[in-house]
Amino acid sequence: MTVKIYVNDDNTATFECPKCHKIGIKDLTKYIQRKNATRLKARCACGHSYEVFLEKRKKFRKQTDLLGSYKYNPNISTDNSNTQDHMGSMTVKDISFSGIRIKLPMAPRFKVGDMLDIEFRLDDANRSQIKKKVIVKNMEGFCAGLAYTSPQNHDNVLGFYLFN
Repeated sequence: MTVKIYVNDDNTATFECPKCHKIGIKDLTKYIQRKNATRLKARCACGHSYEVFLEKRKKFRKQTDLLGSYKYNPNISTDNSNTQDHMGSMTVKDISFSGIRIKLPMAPRFKVGDMLDIEFRLDDANRSQIKKKVIVKNMEGFCAGLAYTSPQNHDNVLGFYLFN
């Protein structure tokens, strides 16, 4: 059994033994810089060993499989007077308060740092439509990490969806 451990802002985490429920706080600074997922073996004072997964994200992410579309408007000339929109389909693979991860059916024309307009429907009871402006933060193959350009503090639909 793998236990998910959340890392605090000060690079510490609270470990709770799944067997005896004894709690301990550990400094995880040397593991925070790792880019990939980090799994560790923990050993409690009671002798029980268990695997832990370090969750480094600051915001909760919900796994999804939602169809949507994006629109990308690159600046073709330096005076920005001649632009051409590129549109495409996407699948939203996960969603949080700060952004989304999408998967594309083909190689995108956009790159890290570009702005997109995205649109998709949630799989909630109302099939709520989400329209956002985003910036491309990272790309890996046909997947891209997108961050919302405006804060989501007052997006009740998205907040309700994430925690239900």
